[in-house]
Parts: sequence; C-alpha cells; structure tokens
Amino acid sequence: MTHIDLGDFDQAWDRFTSWLATNSPDDYAALRPSATAQEITGLEADLGFSLHPELRALLERHNGVAELQAGVAVGDQPGGFLPLGHRLSCTSRIASQHVELVEFGEENLASELWEEDDLNGHAHQWVPFALPIDGGVAFVDHRPGPTYGRVYEMGIGSGAVDATEWAPSLAGLFNVLADALETGAPFRHYWPEVRSTSSDLRCLEWDIRTRTPSSGT
Repeated sequence: MTHIDLGDFDQAWDRFTSWLATNSPDDYAALRPSATAQEITGLEADLGFSLHPELRALLERHNGVAELQAGVAVGDQPGGFLPLGHRLSCTSRIASQHVELVEFGEENLASELWEEDDLNGHAHQWVPFALPIDGGVAFVDHRPGPTYGRVYEMGIGSGAVDATEWAPSLAGLFNVLADALETGAPFRHYWPEVRSTSSDLRCLEWDIRTRTPSSGT
C-alpha cells in the first residue's frame, strides 16, 4: 500500500462533519458506525487490490450512511449530503457497485463507445464511494501513478457522459466542501443550503446554479 499522510484527510473530514453536526444534525446522525477490519479486508479481497489510504480511513470512520427507507420520499430522508444528493456507500455496496462498473467498462470498450484512454479504459480500477439516486457514481481512481486517489463523478445527475474530476483526493474534496459550507460559496456550480423536510428534518442540499446570483436578488 502506498504510504500517504492522513493528517490532511483527518482535518478535512473533521471540518466537514463538524459543520454537519452543528448545522445539519439529521444528516450527521445518518452516518453509520465504522466498518470493521473484516469488512474492509473482505472489500479489498473483492476488489483484488488495496484501498487508497484515504478511502480506507473514511470507511474506518463511517461505513456509509443509513439505507434509504422504502415508502419514504427520498427528499425526506437524511444522508444525501454530498453534491447531486450522493450518499456515502458501505463496504458491501462498494463491492457490488464495483462489479457493475467493471461490466459497464468492458461493455463500453467492446462496443468502442470508450477507448482505452487514461481513465475510461480502466473502470476496473475505479472504486465507488458514493451514489446518488439517478444512476450516477462518485469514485476514487486507483490506477497507480499521478492520478492515484483522484475523485471523479460520473452519471445522469451531472449531465455529463464522461467523468468529471471533483478533486485531486478525498482530503481535497472534503476541504473544498467544508470551505463552501463555512463561507456559503459554491463548490463548482453547486451551492449549499440547509432545508427542512416535510418531516421537520434539517438536511443539506446542493443547488445547481449556472452563475452567481446578482446582488439583491
């Protein structure tokens, strides 16, 4: 496993979750307990390679968020606190989604929809860590080399057919998200806002805006 100093990740994650605990406590409460060593070892066995240290650290803190409840509107359930409503995945969901990504990549390569370029030709080395409700995925690139650890988002929700880089690392992602939460500024074109659900829960959402609103509007 590549040695990476986790101090930056720990600081970024603490900033992000401290803000949730204070301003969006129902989202904070949706975080599950840590994954066990056996769950993480099992995930790595399924993947066929070691987890990036920052993704391992995230799972050691929280094994995803609470599962969605059937019969309850998604907008009334906490836990979708990442842009585009992404919800952190547990180890078992990561493993099953990785299988789907591998198959997806193989199909696209076989149909020549994708070429064996630097990213799309290596879907087997993508490790999904969060999912929205629209079929998209946020993943950490595990290819050895300069892109190791980069965070991407791909899917219907983003409106993109190719992956979009969100950050150079999970530490970088949670740092810029914490910056946005603390200042009210956007992350890319996603603007944070805490809203009350119909069941009086306080949940973080990220509005998609193409430009900064004019002053006074």
